[in-house]
Amino acid sequence: MMATWVIQSNKVKTSNTLPLVLALRELGEPFADVGLDAEIGLLNELDPSLDGNLIPYGSTHLVKIAQRFGWRHLWFDEATFRVDAWAAHPKMLNHDATVMTLSQAKVAAAANPEWFVRPVEDLKQFAGHVLSAVELRTWVQRLEVGDCEISGSCMVALSRPKTIQMEWRYLIVGGKIITGSTYRFKGQPHQKRETDAAVLAEAQALADMWLPHPCCCMDVALCNDEVRVVEFNCLNATGFYDHDVRAFATAASAYAAAP
Repeated sequence: MMATWVIQSNKVKTSNTLPLVLALRELGEPFADVGLDAEIGLLNELDPSLDGNLIPYGSTHLVKIAQRFGWRHLWFDEATFRVDAWAAHPKMLNHDATVMTLSQAKVAAAANPEWFVRPVEDLKQFAGHVLSAVELRTWVQRLEVGDCEISGSCMVALSRPKTIQMEWRYLIVGGKIITGSTYRFKGQPHQKRETDAAVLAEAQALADMWLPHPCCCMDVALCNDEVRVVEFNCLNATGFYDHDVRAFATAASAYAAAP
């Protein structure tokens, strides 16, 4: 049965949603726009006859709404889209990560001059980034006394920073890589569709080892001339680089329509 895409129409970068909308129009796939409000959720109602046979695409806010309403094609599981679930994956870049609260990280920071810190969960309260030990302690101290969504009890993964040569994002549907793109080269933005068969095969081999869901986003890095997985993210809220969005939309629609 054909599913309907639900595309977030506000509070999200149009550079993410527009390529998908254009691809869906070209393919003749059904989609609906929804606006979001921070307090009430959906600003406009969806056709009730769709009965949850929906593929959401937008921000993590839309993902949470899809969770609440039980939309059928939200490809996300809180139990597996988290650092401590994929830690056993043999090819994770930050295999040395330690899970702790932000308040504990403030204390642990003294052991090393620099740290990479990111939330344990995928629906991130903040983006992962490298901080000096002093910056990390100062930041956490501000959070502990401030009035914001992030608190000292937030669970984070702390690991040593790595020198990364190249980074890719792969969009995976049904366990198979559909399209990939570089997004950073030697620390600088660099978007180029990946077409090299050997590179794609190496990434597929990583995906074949373990995935948090058959449909997901997998970020990969070349570090010390070895390819490793940086992280997995929810496919319903991923960003596009120089991806083949038409191929992605075709594969995702077919996966959702399969019995």
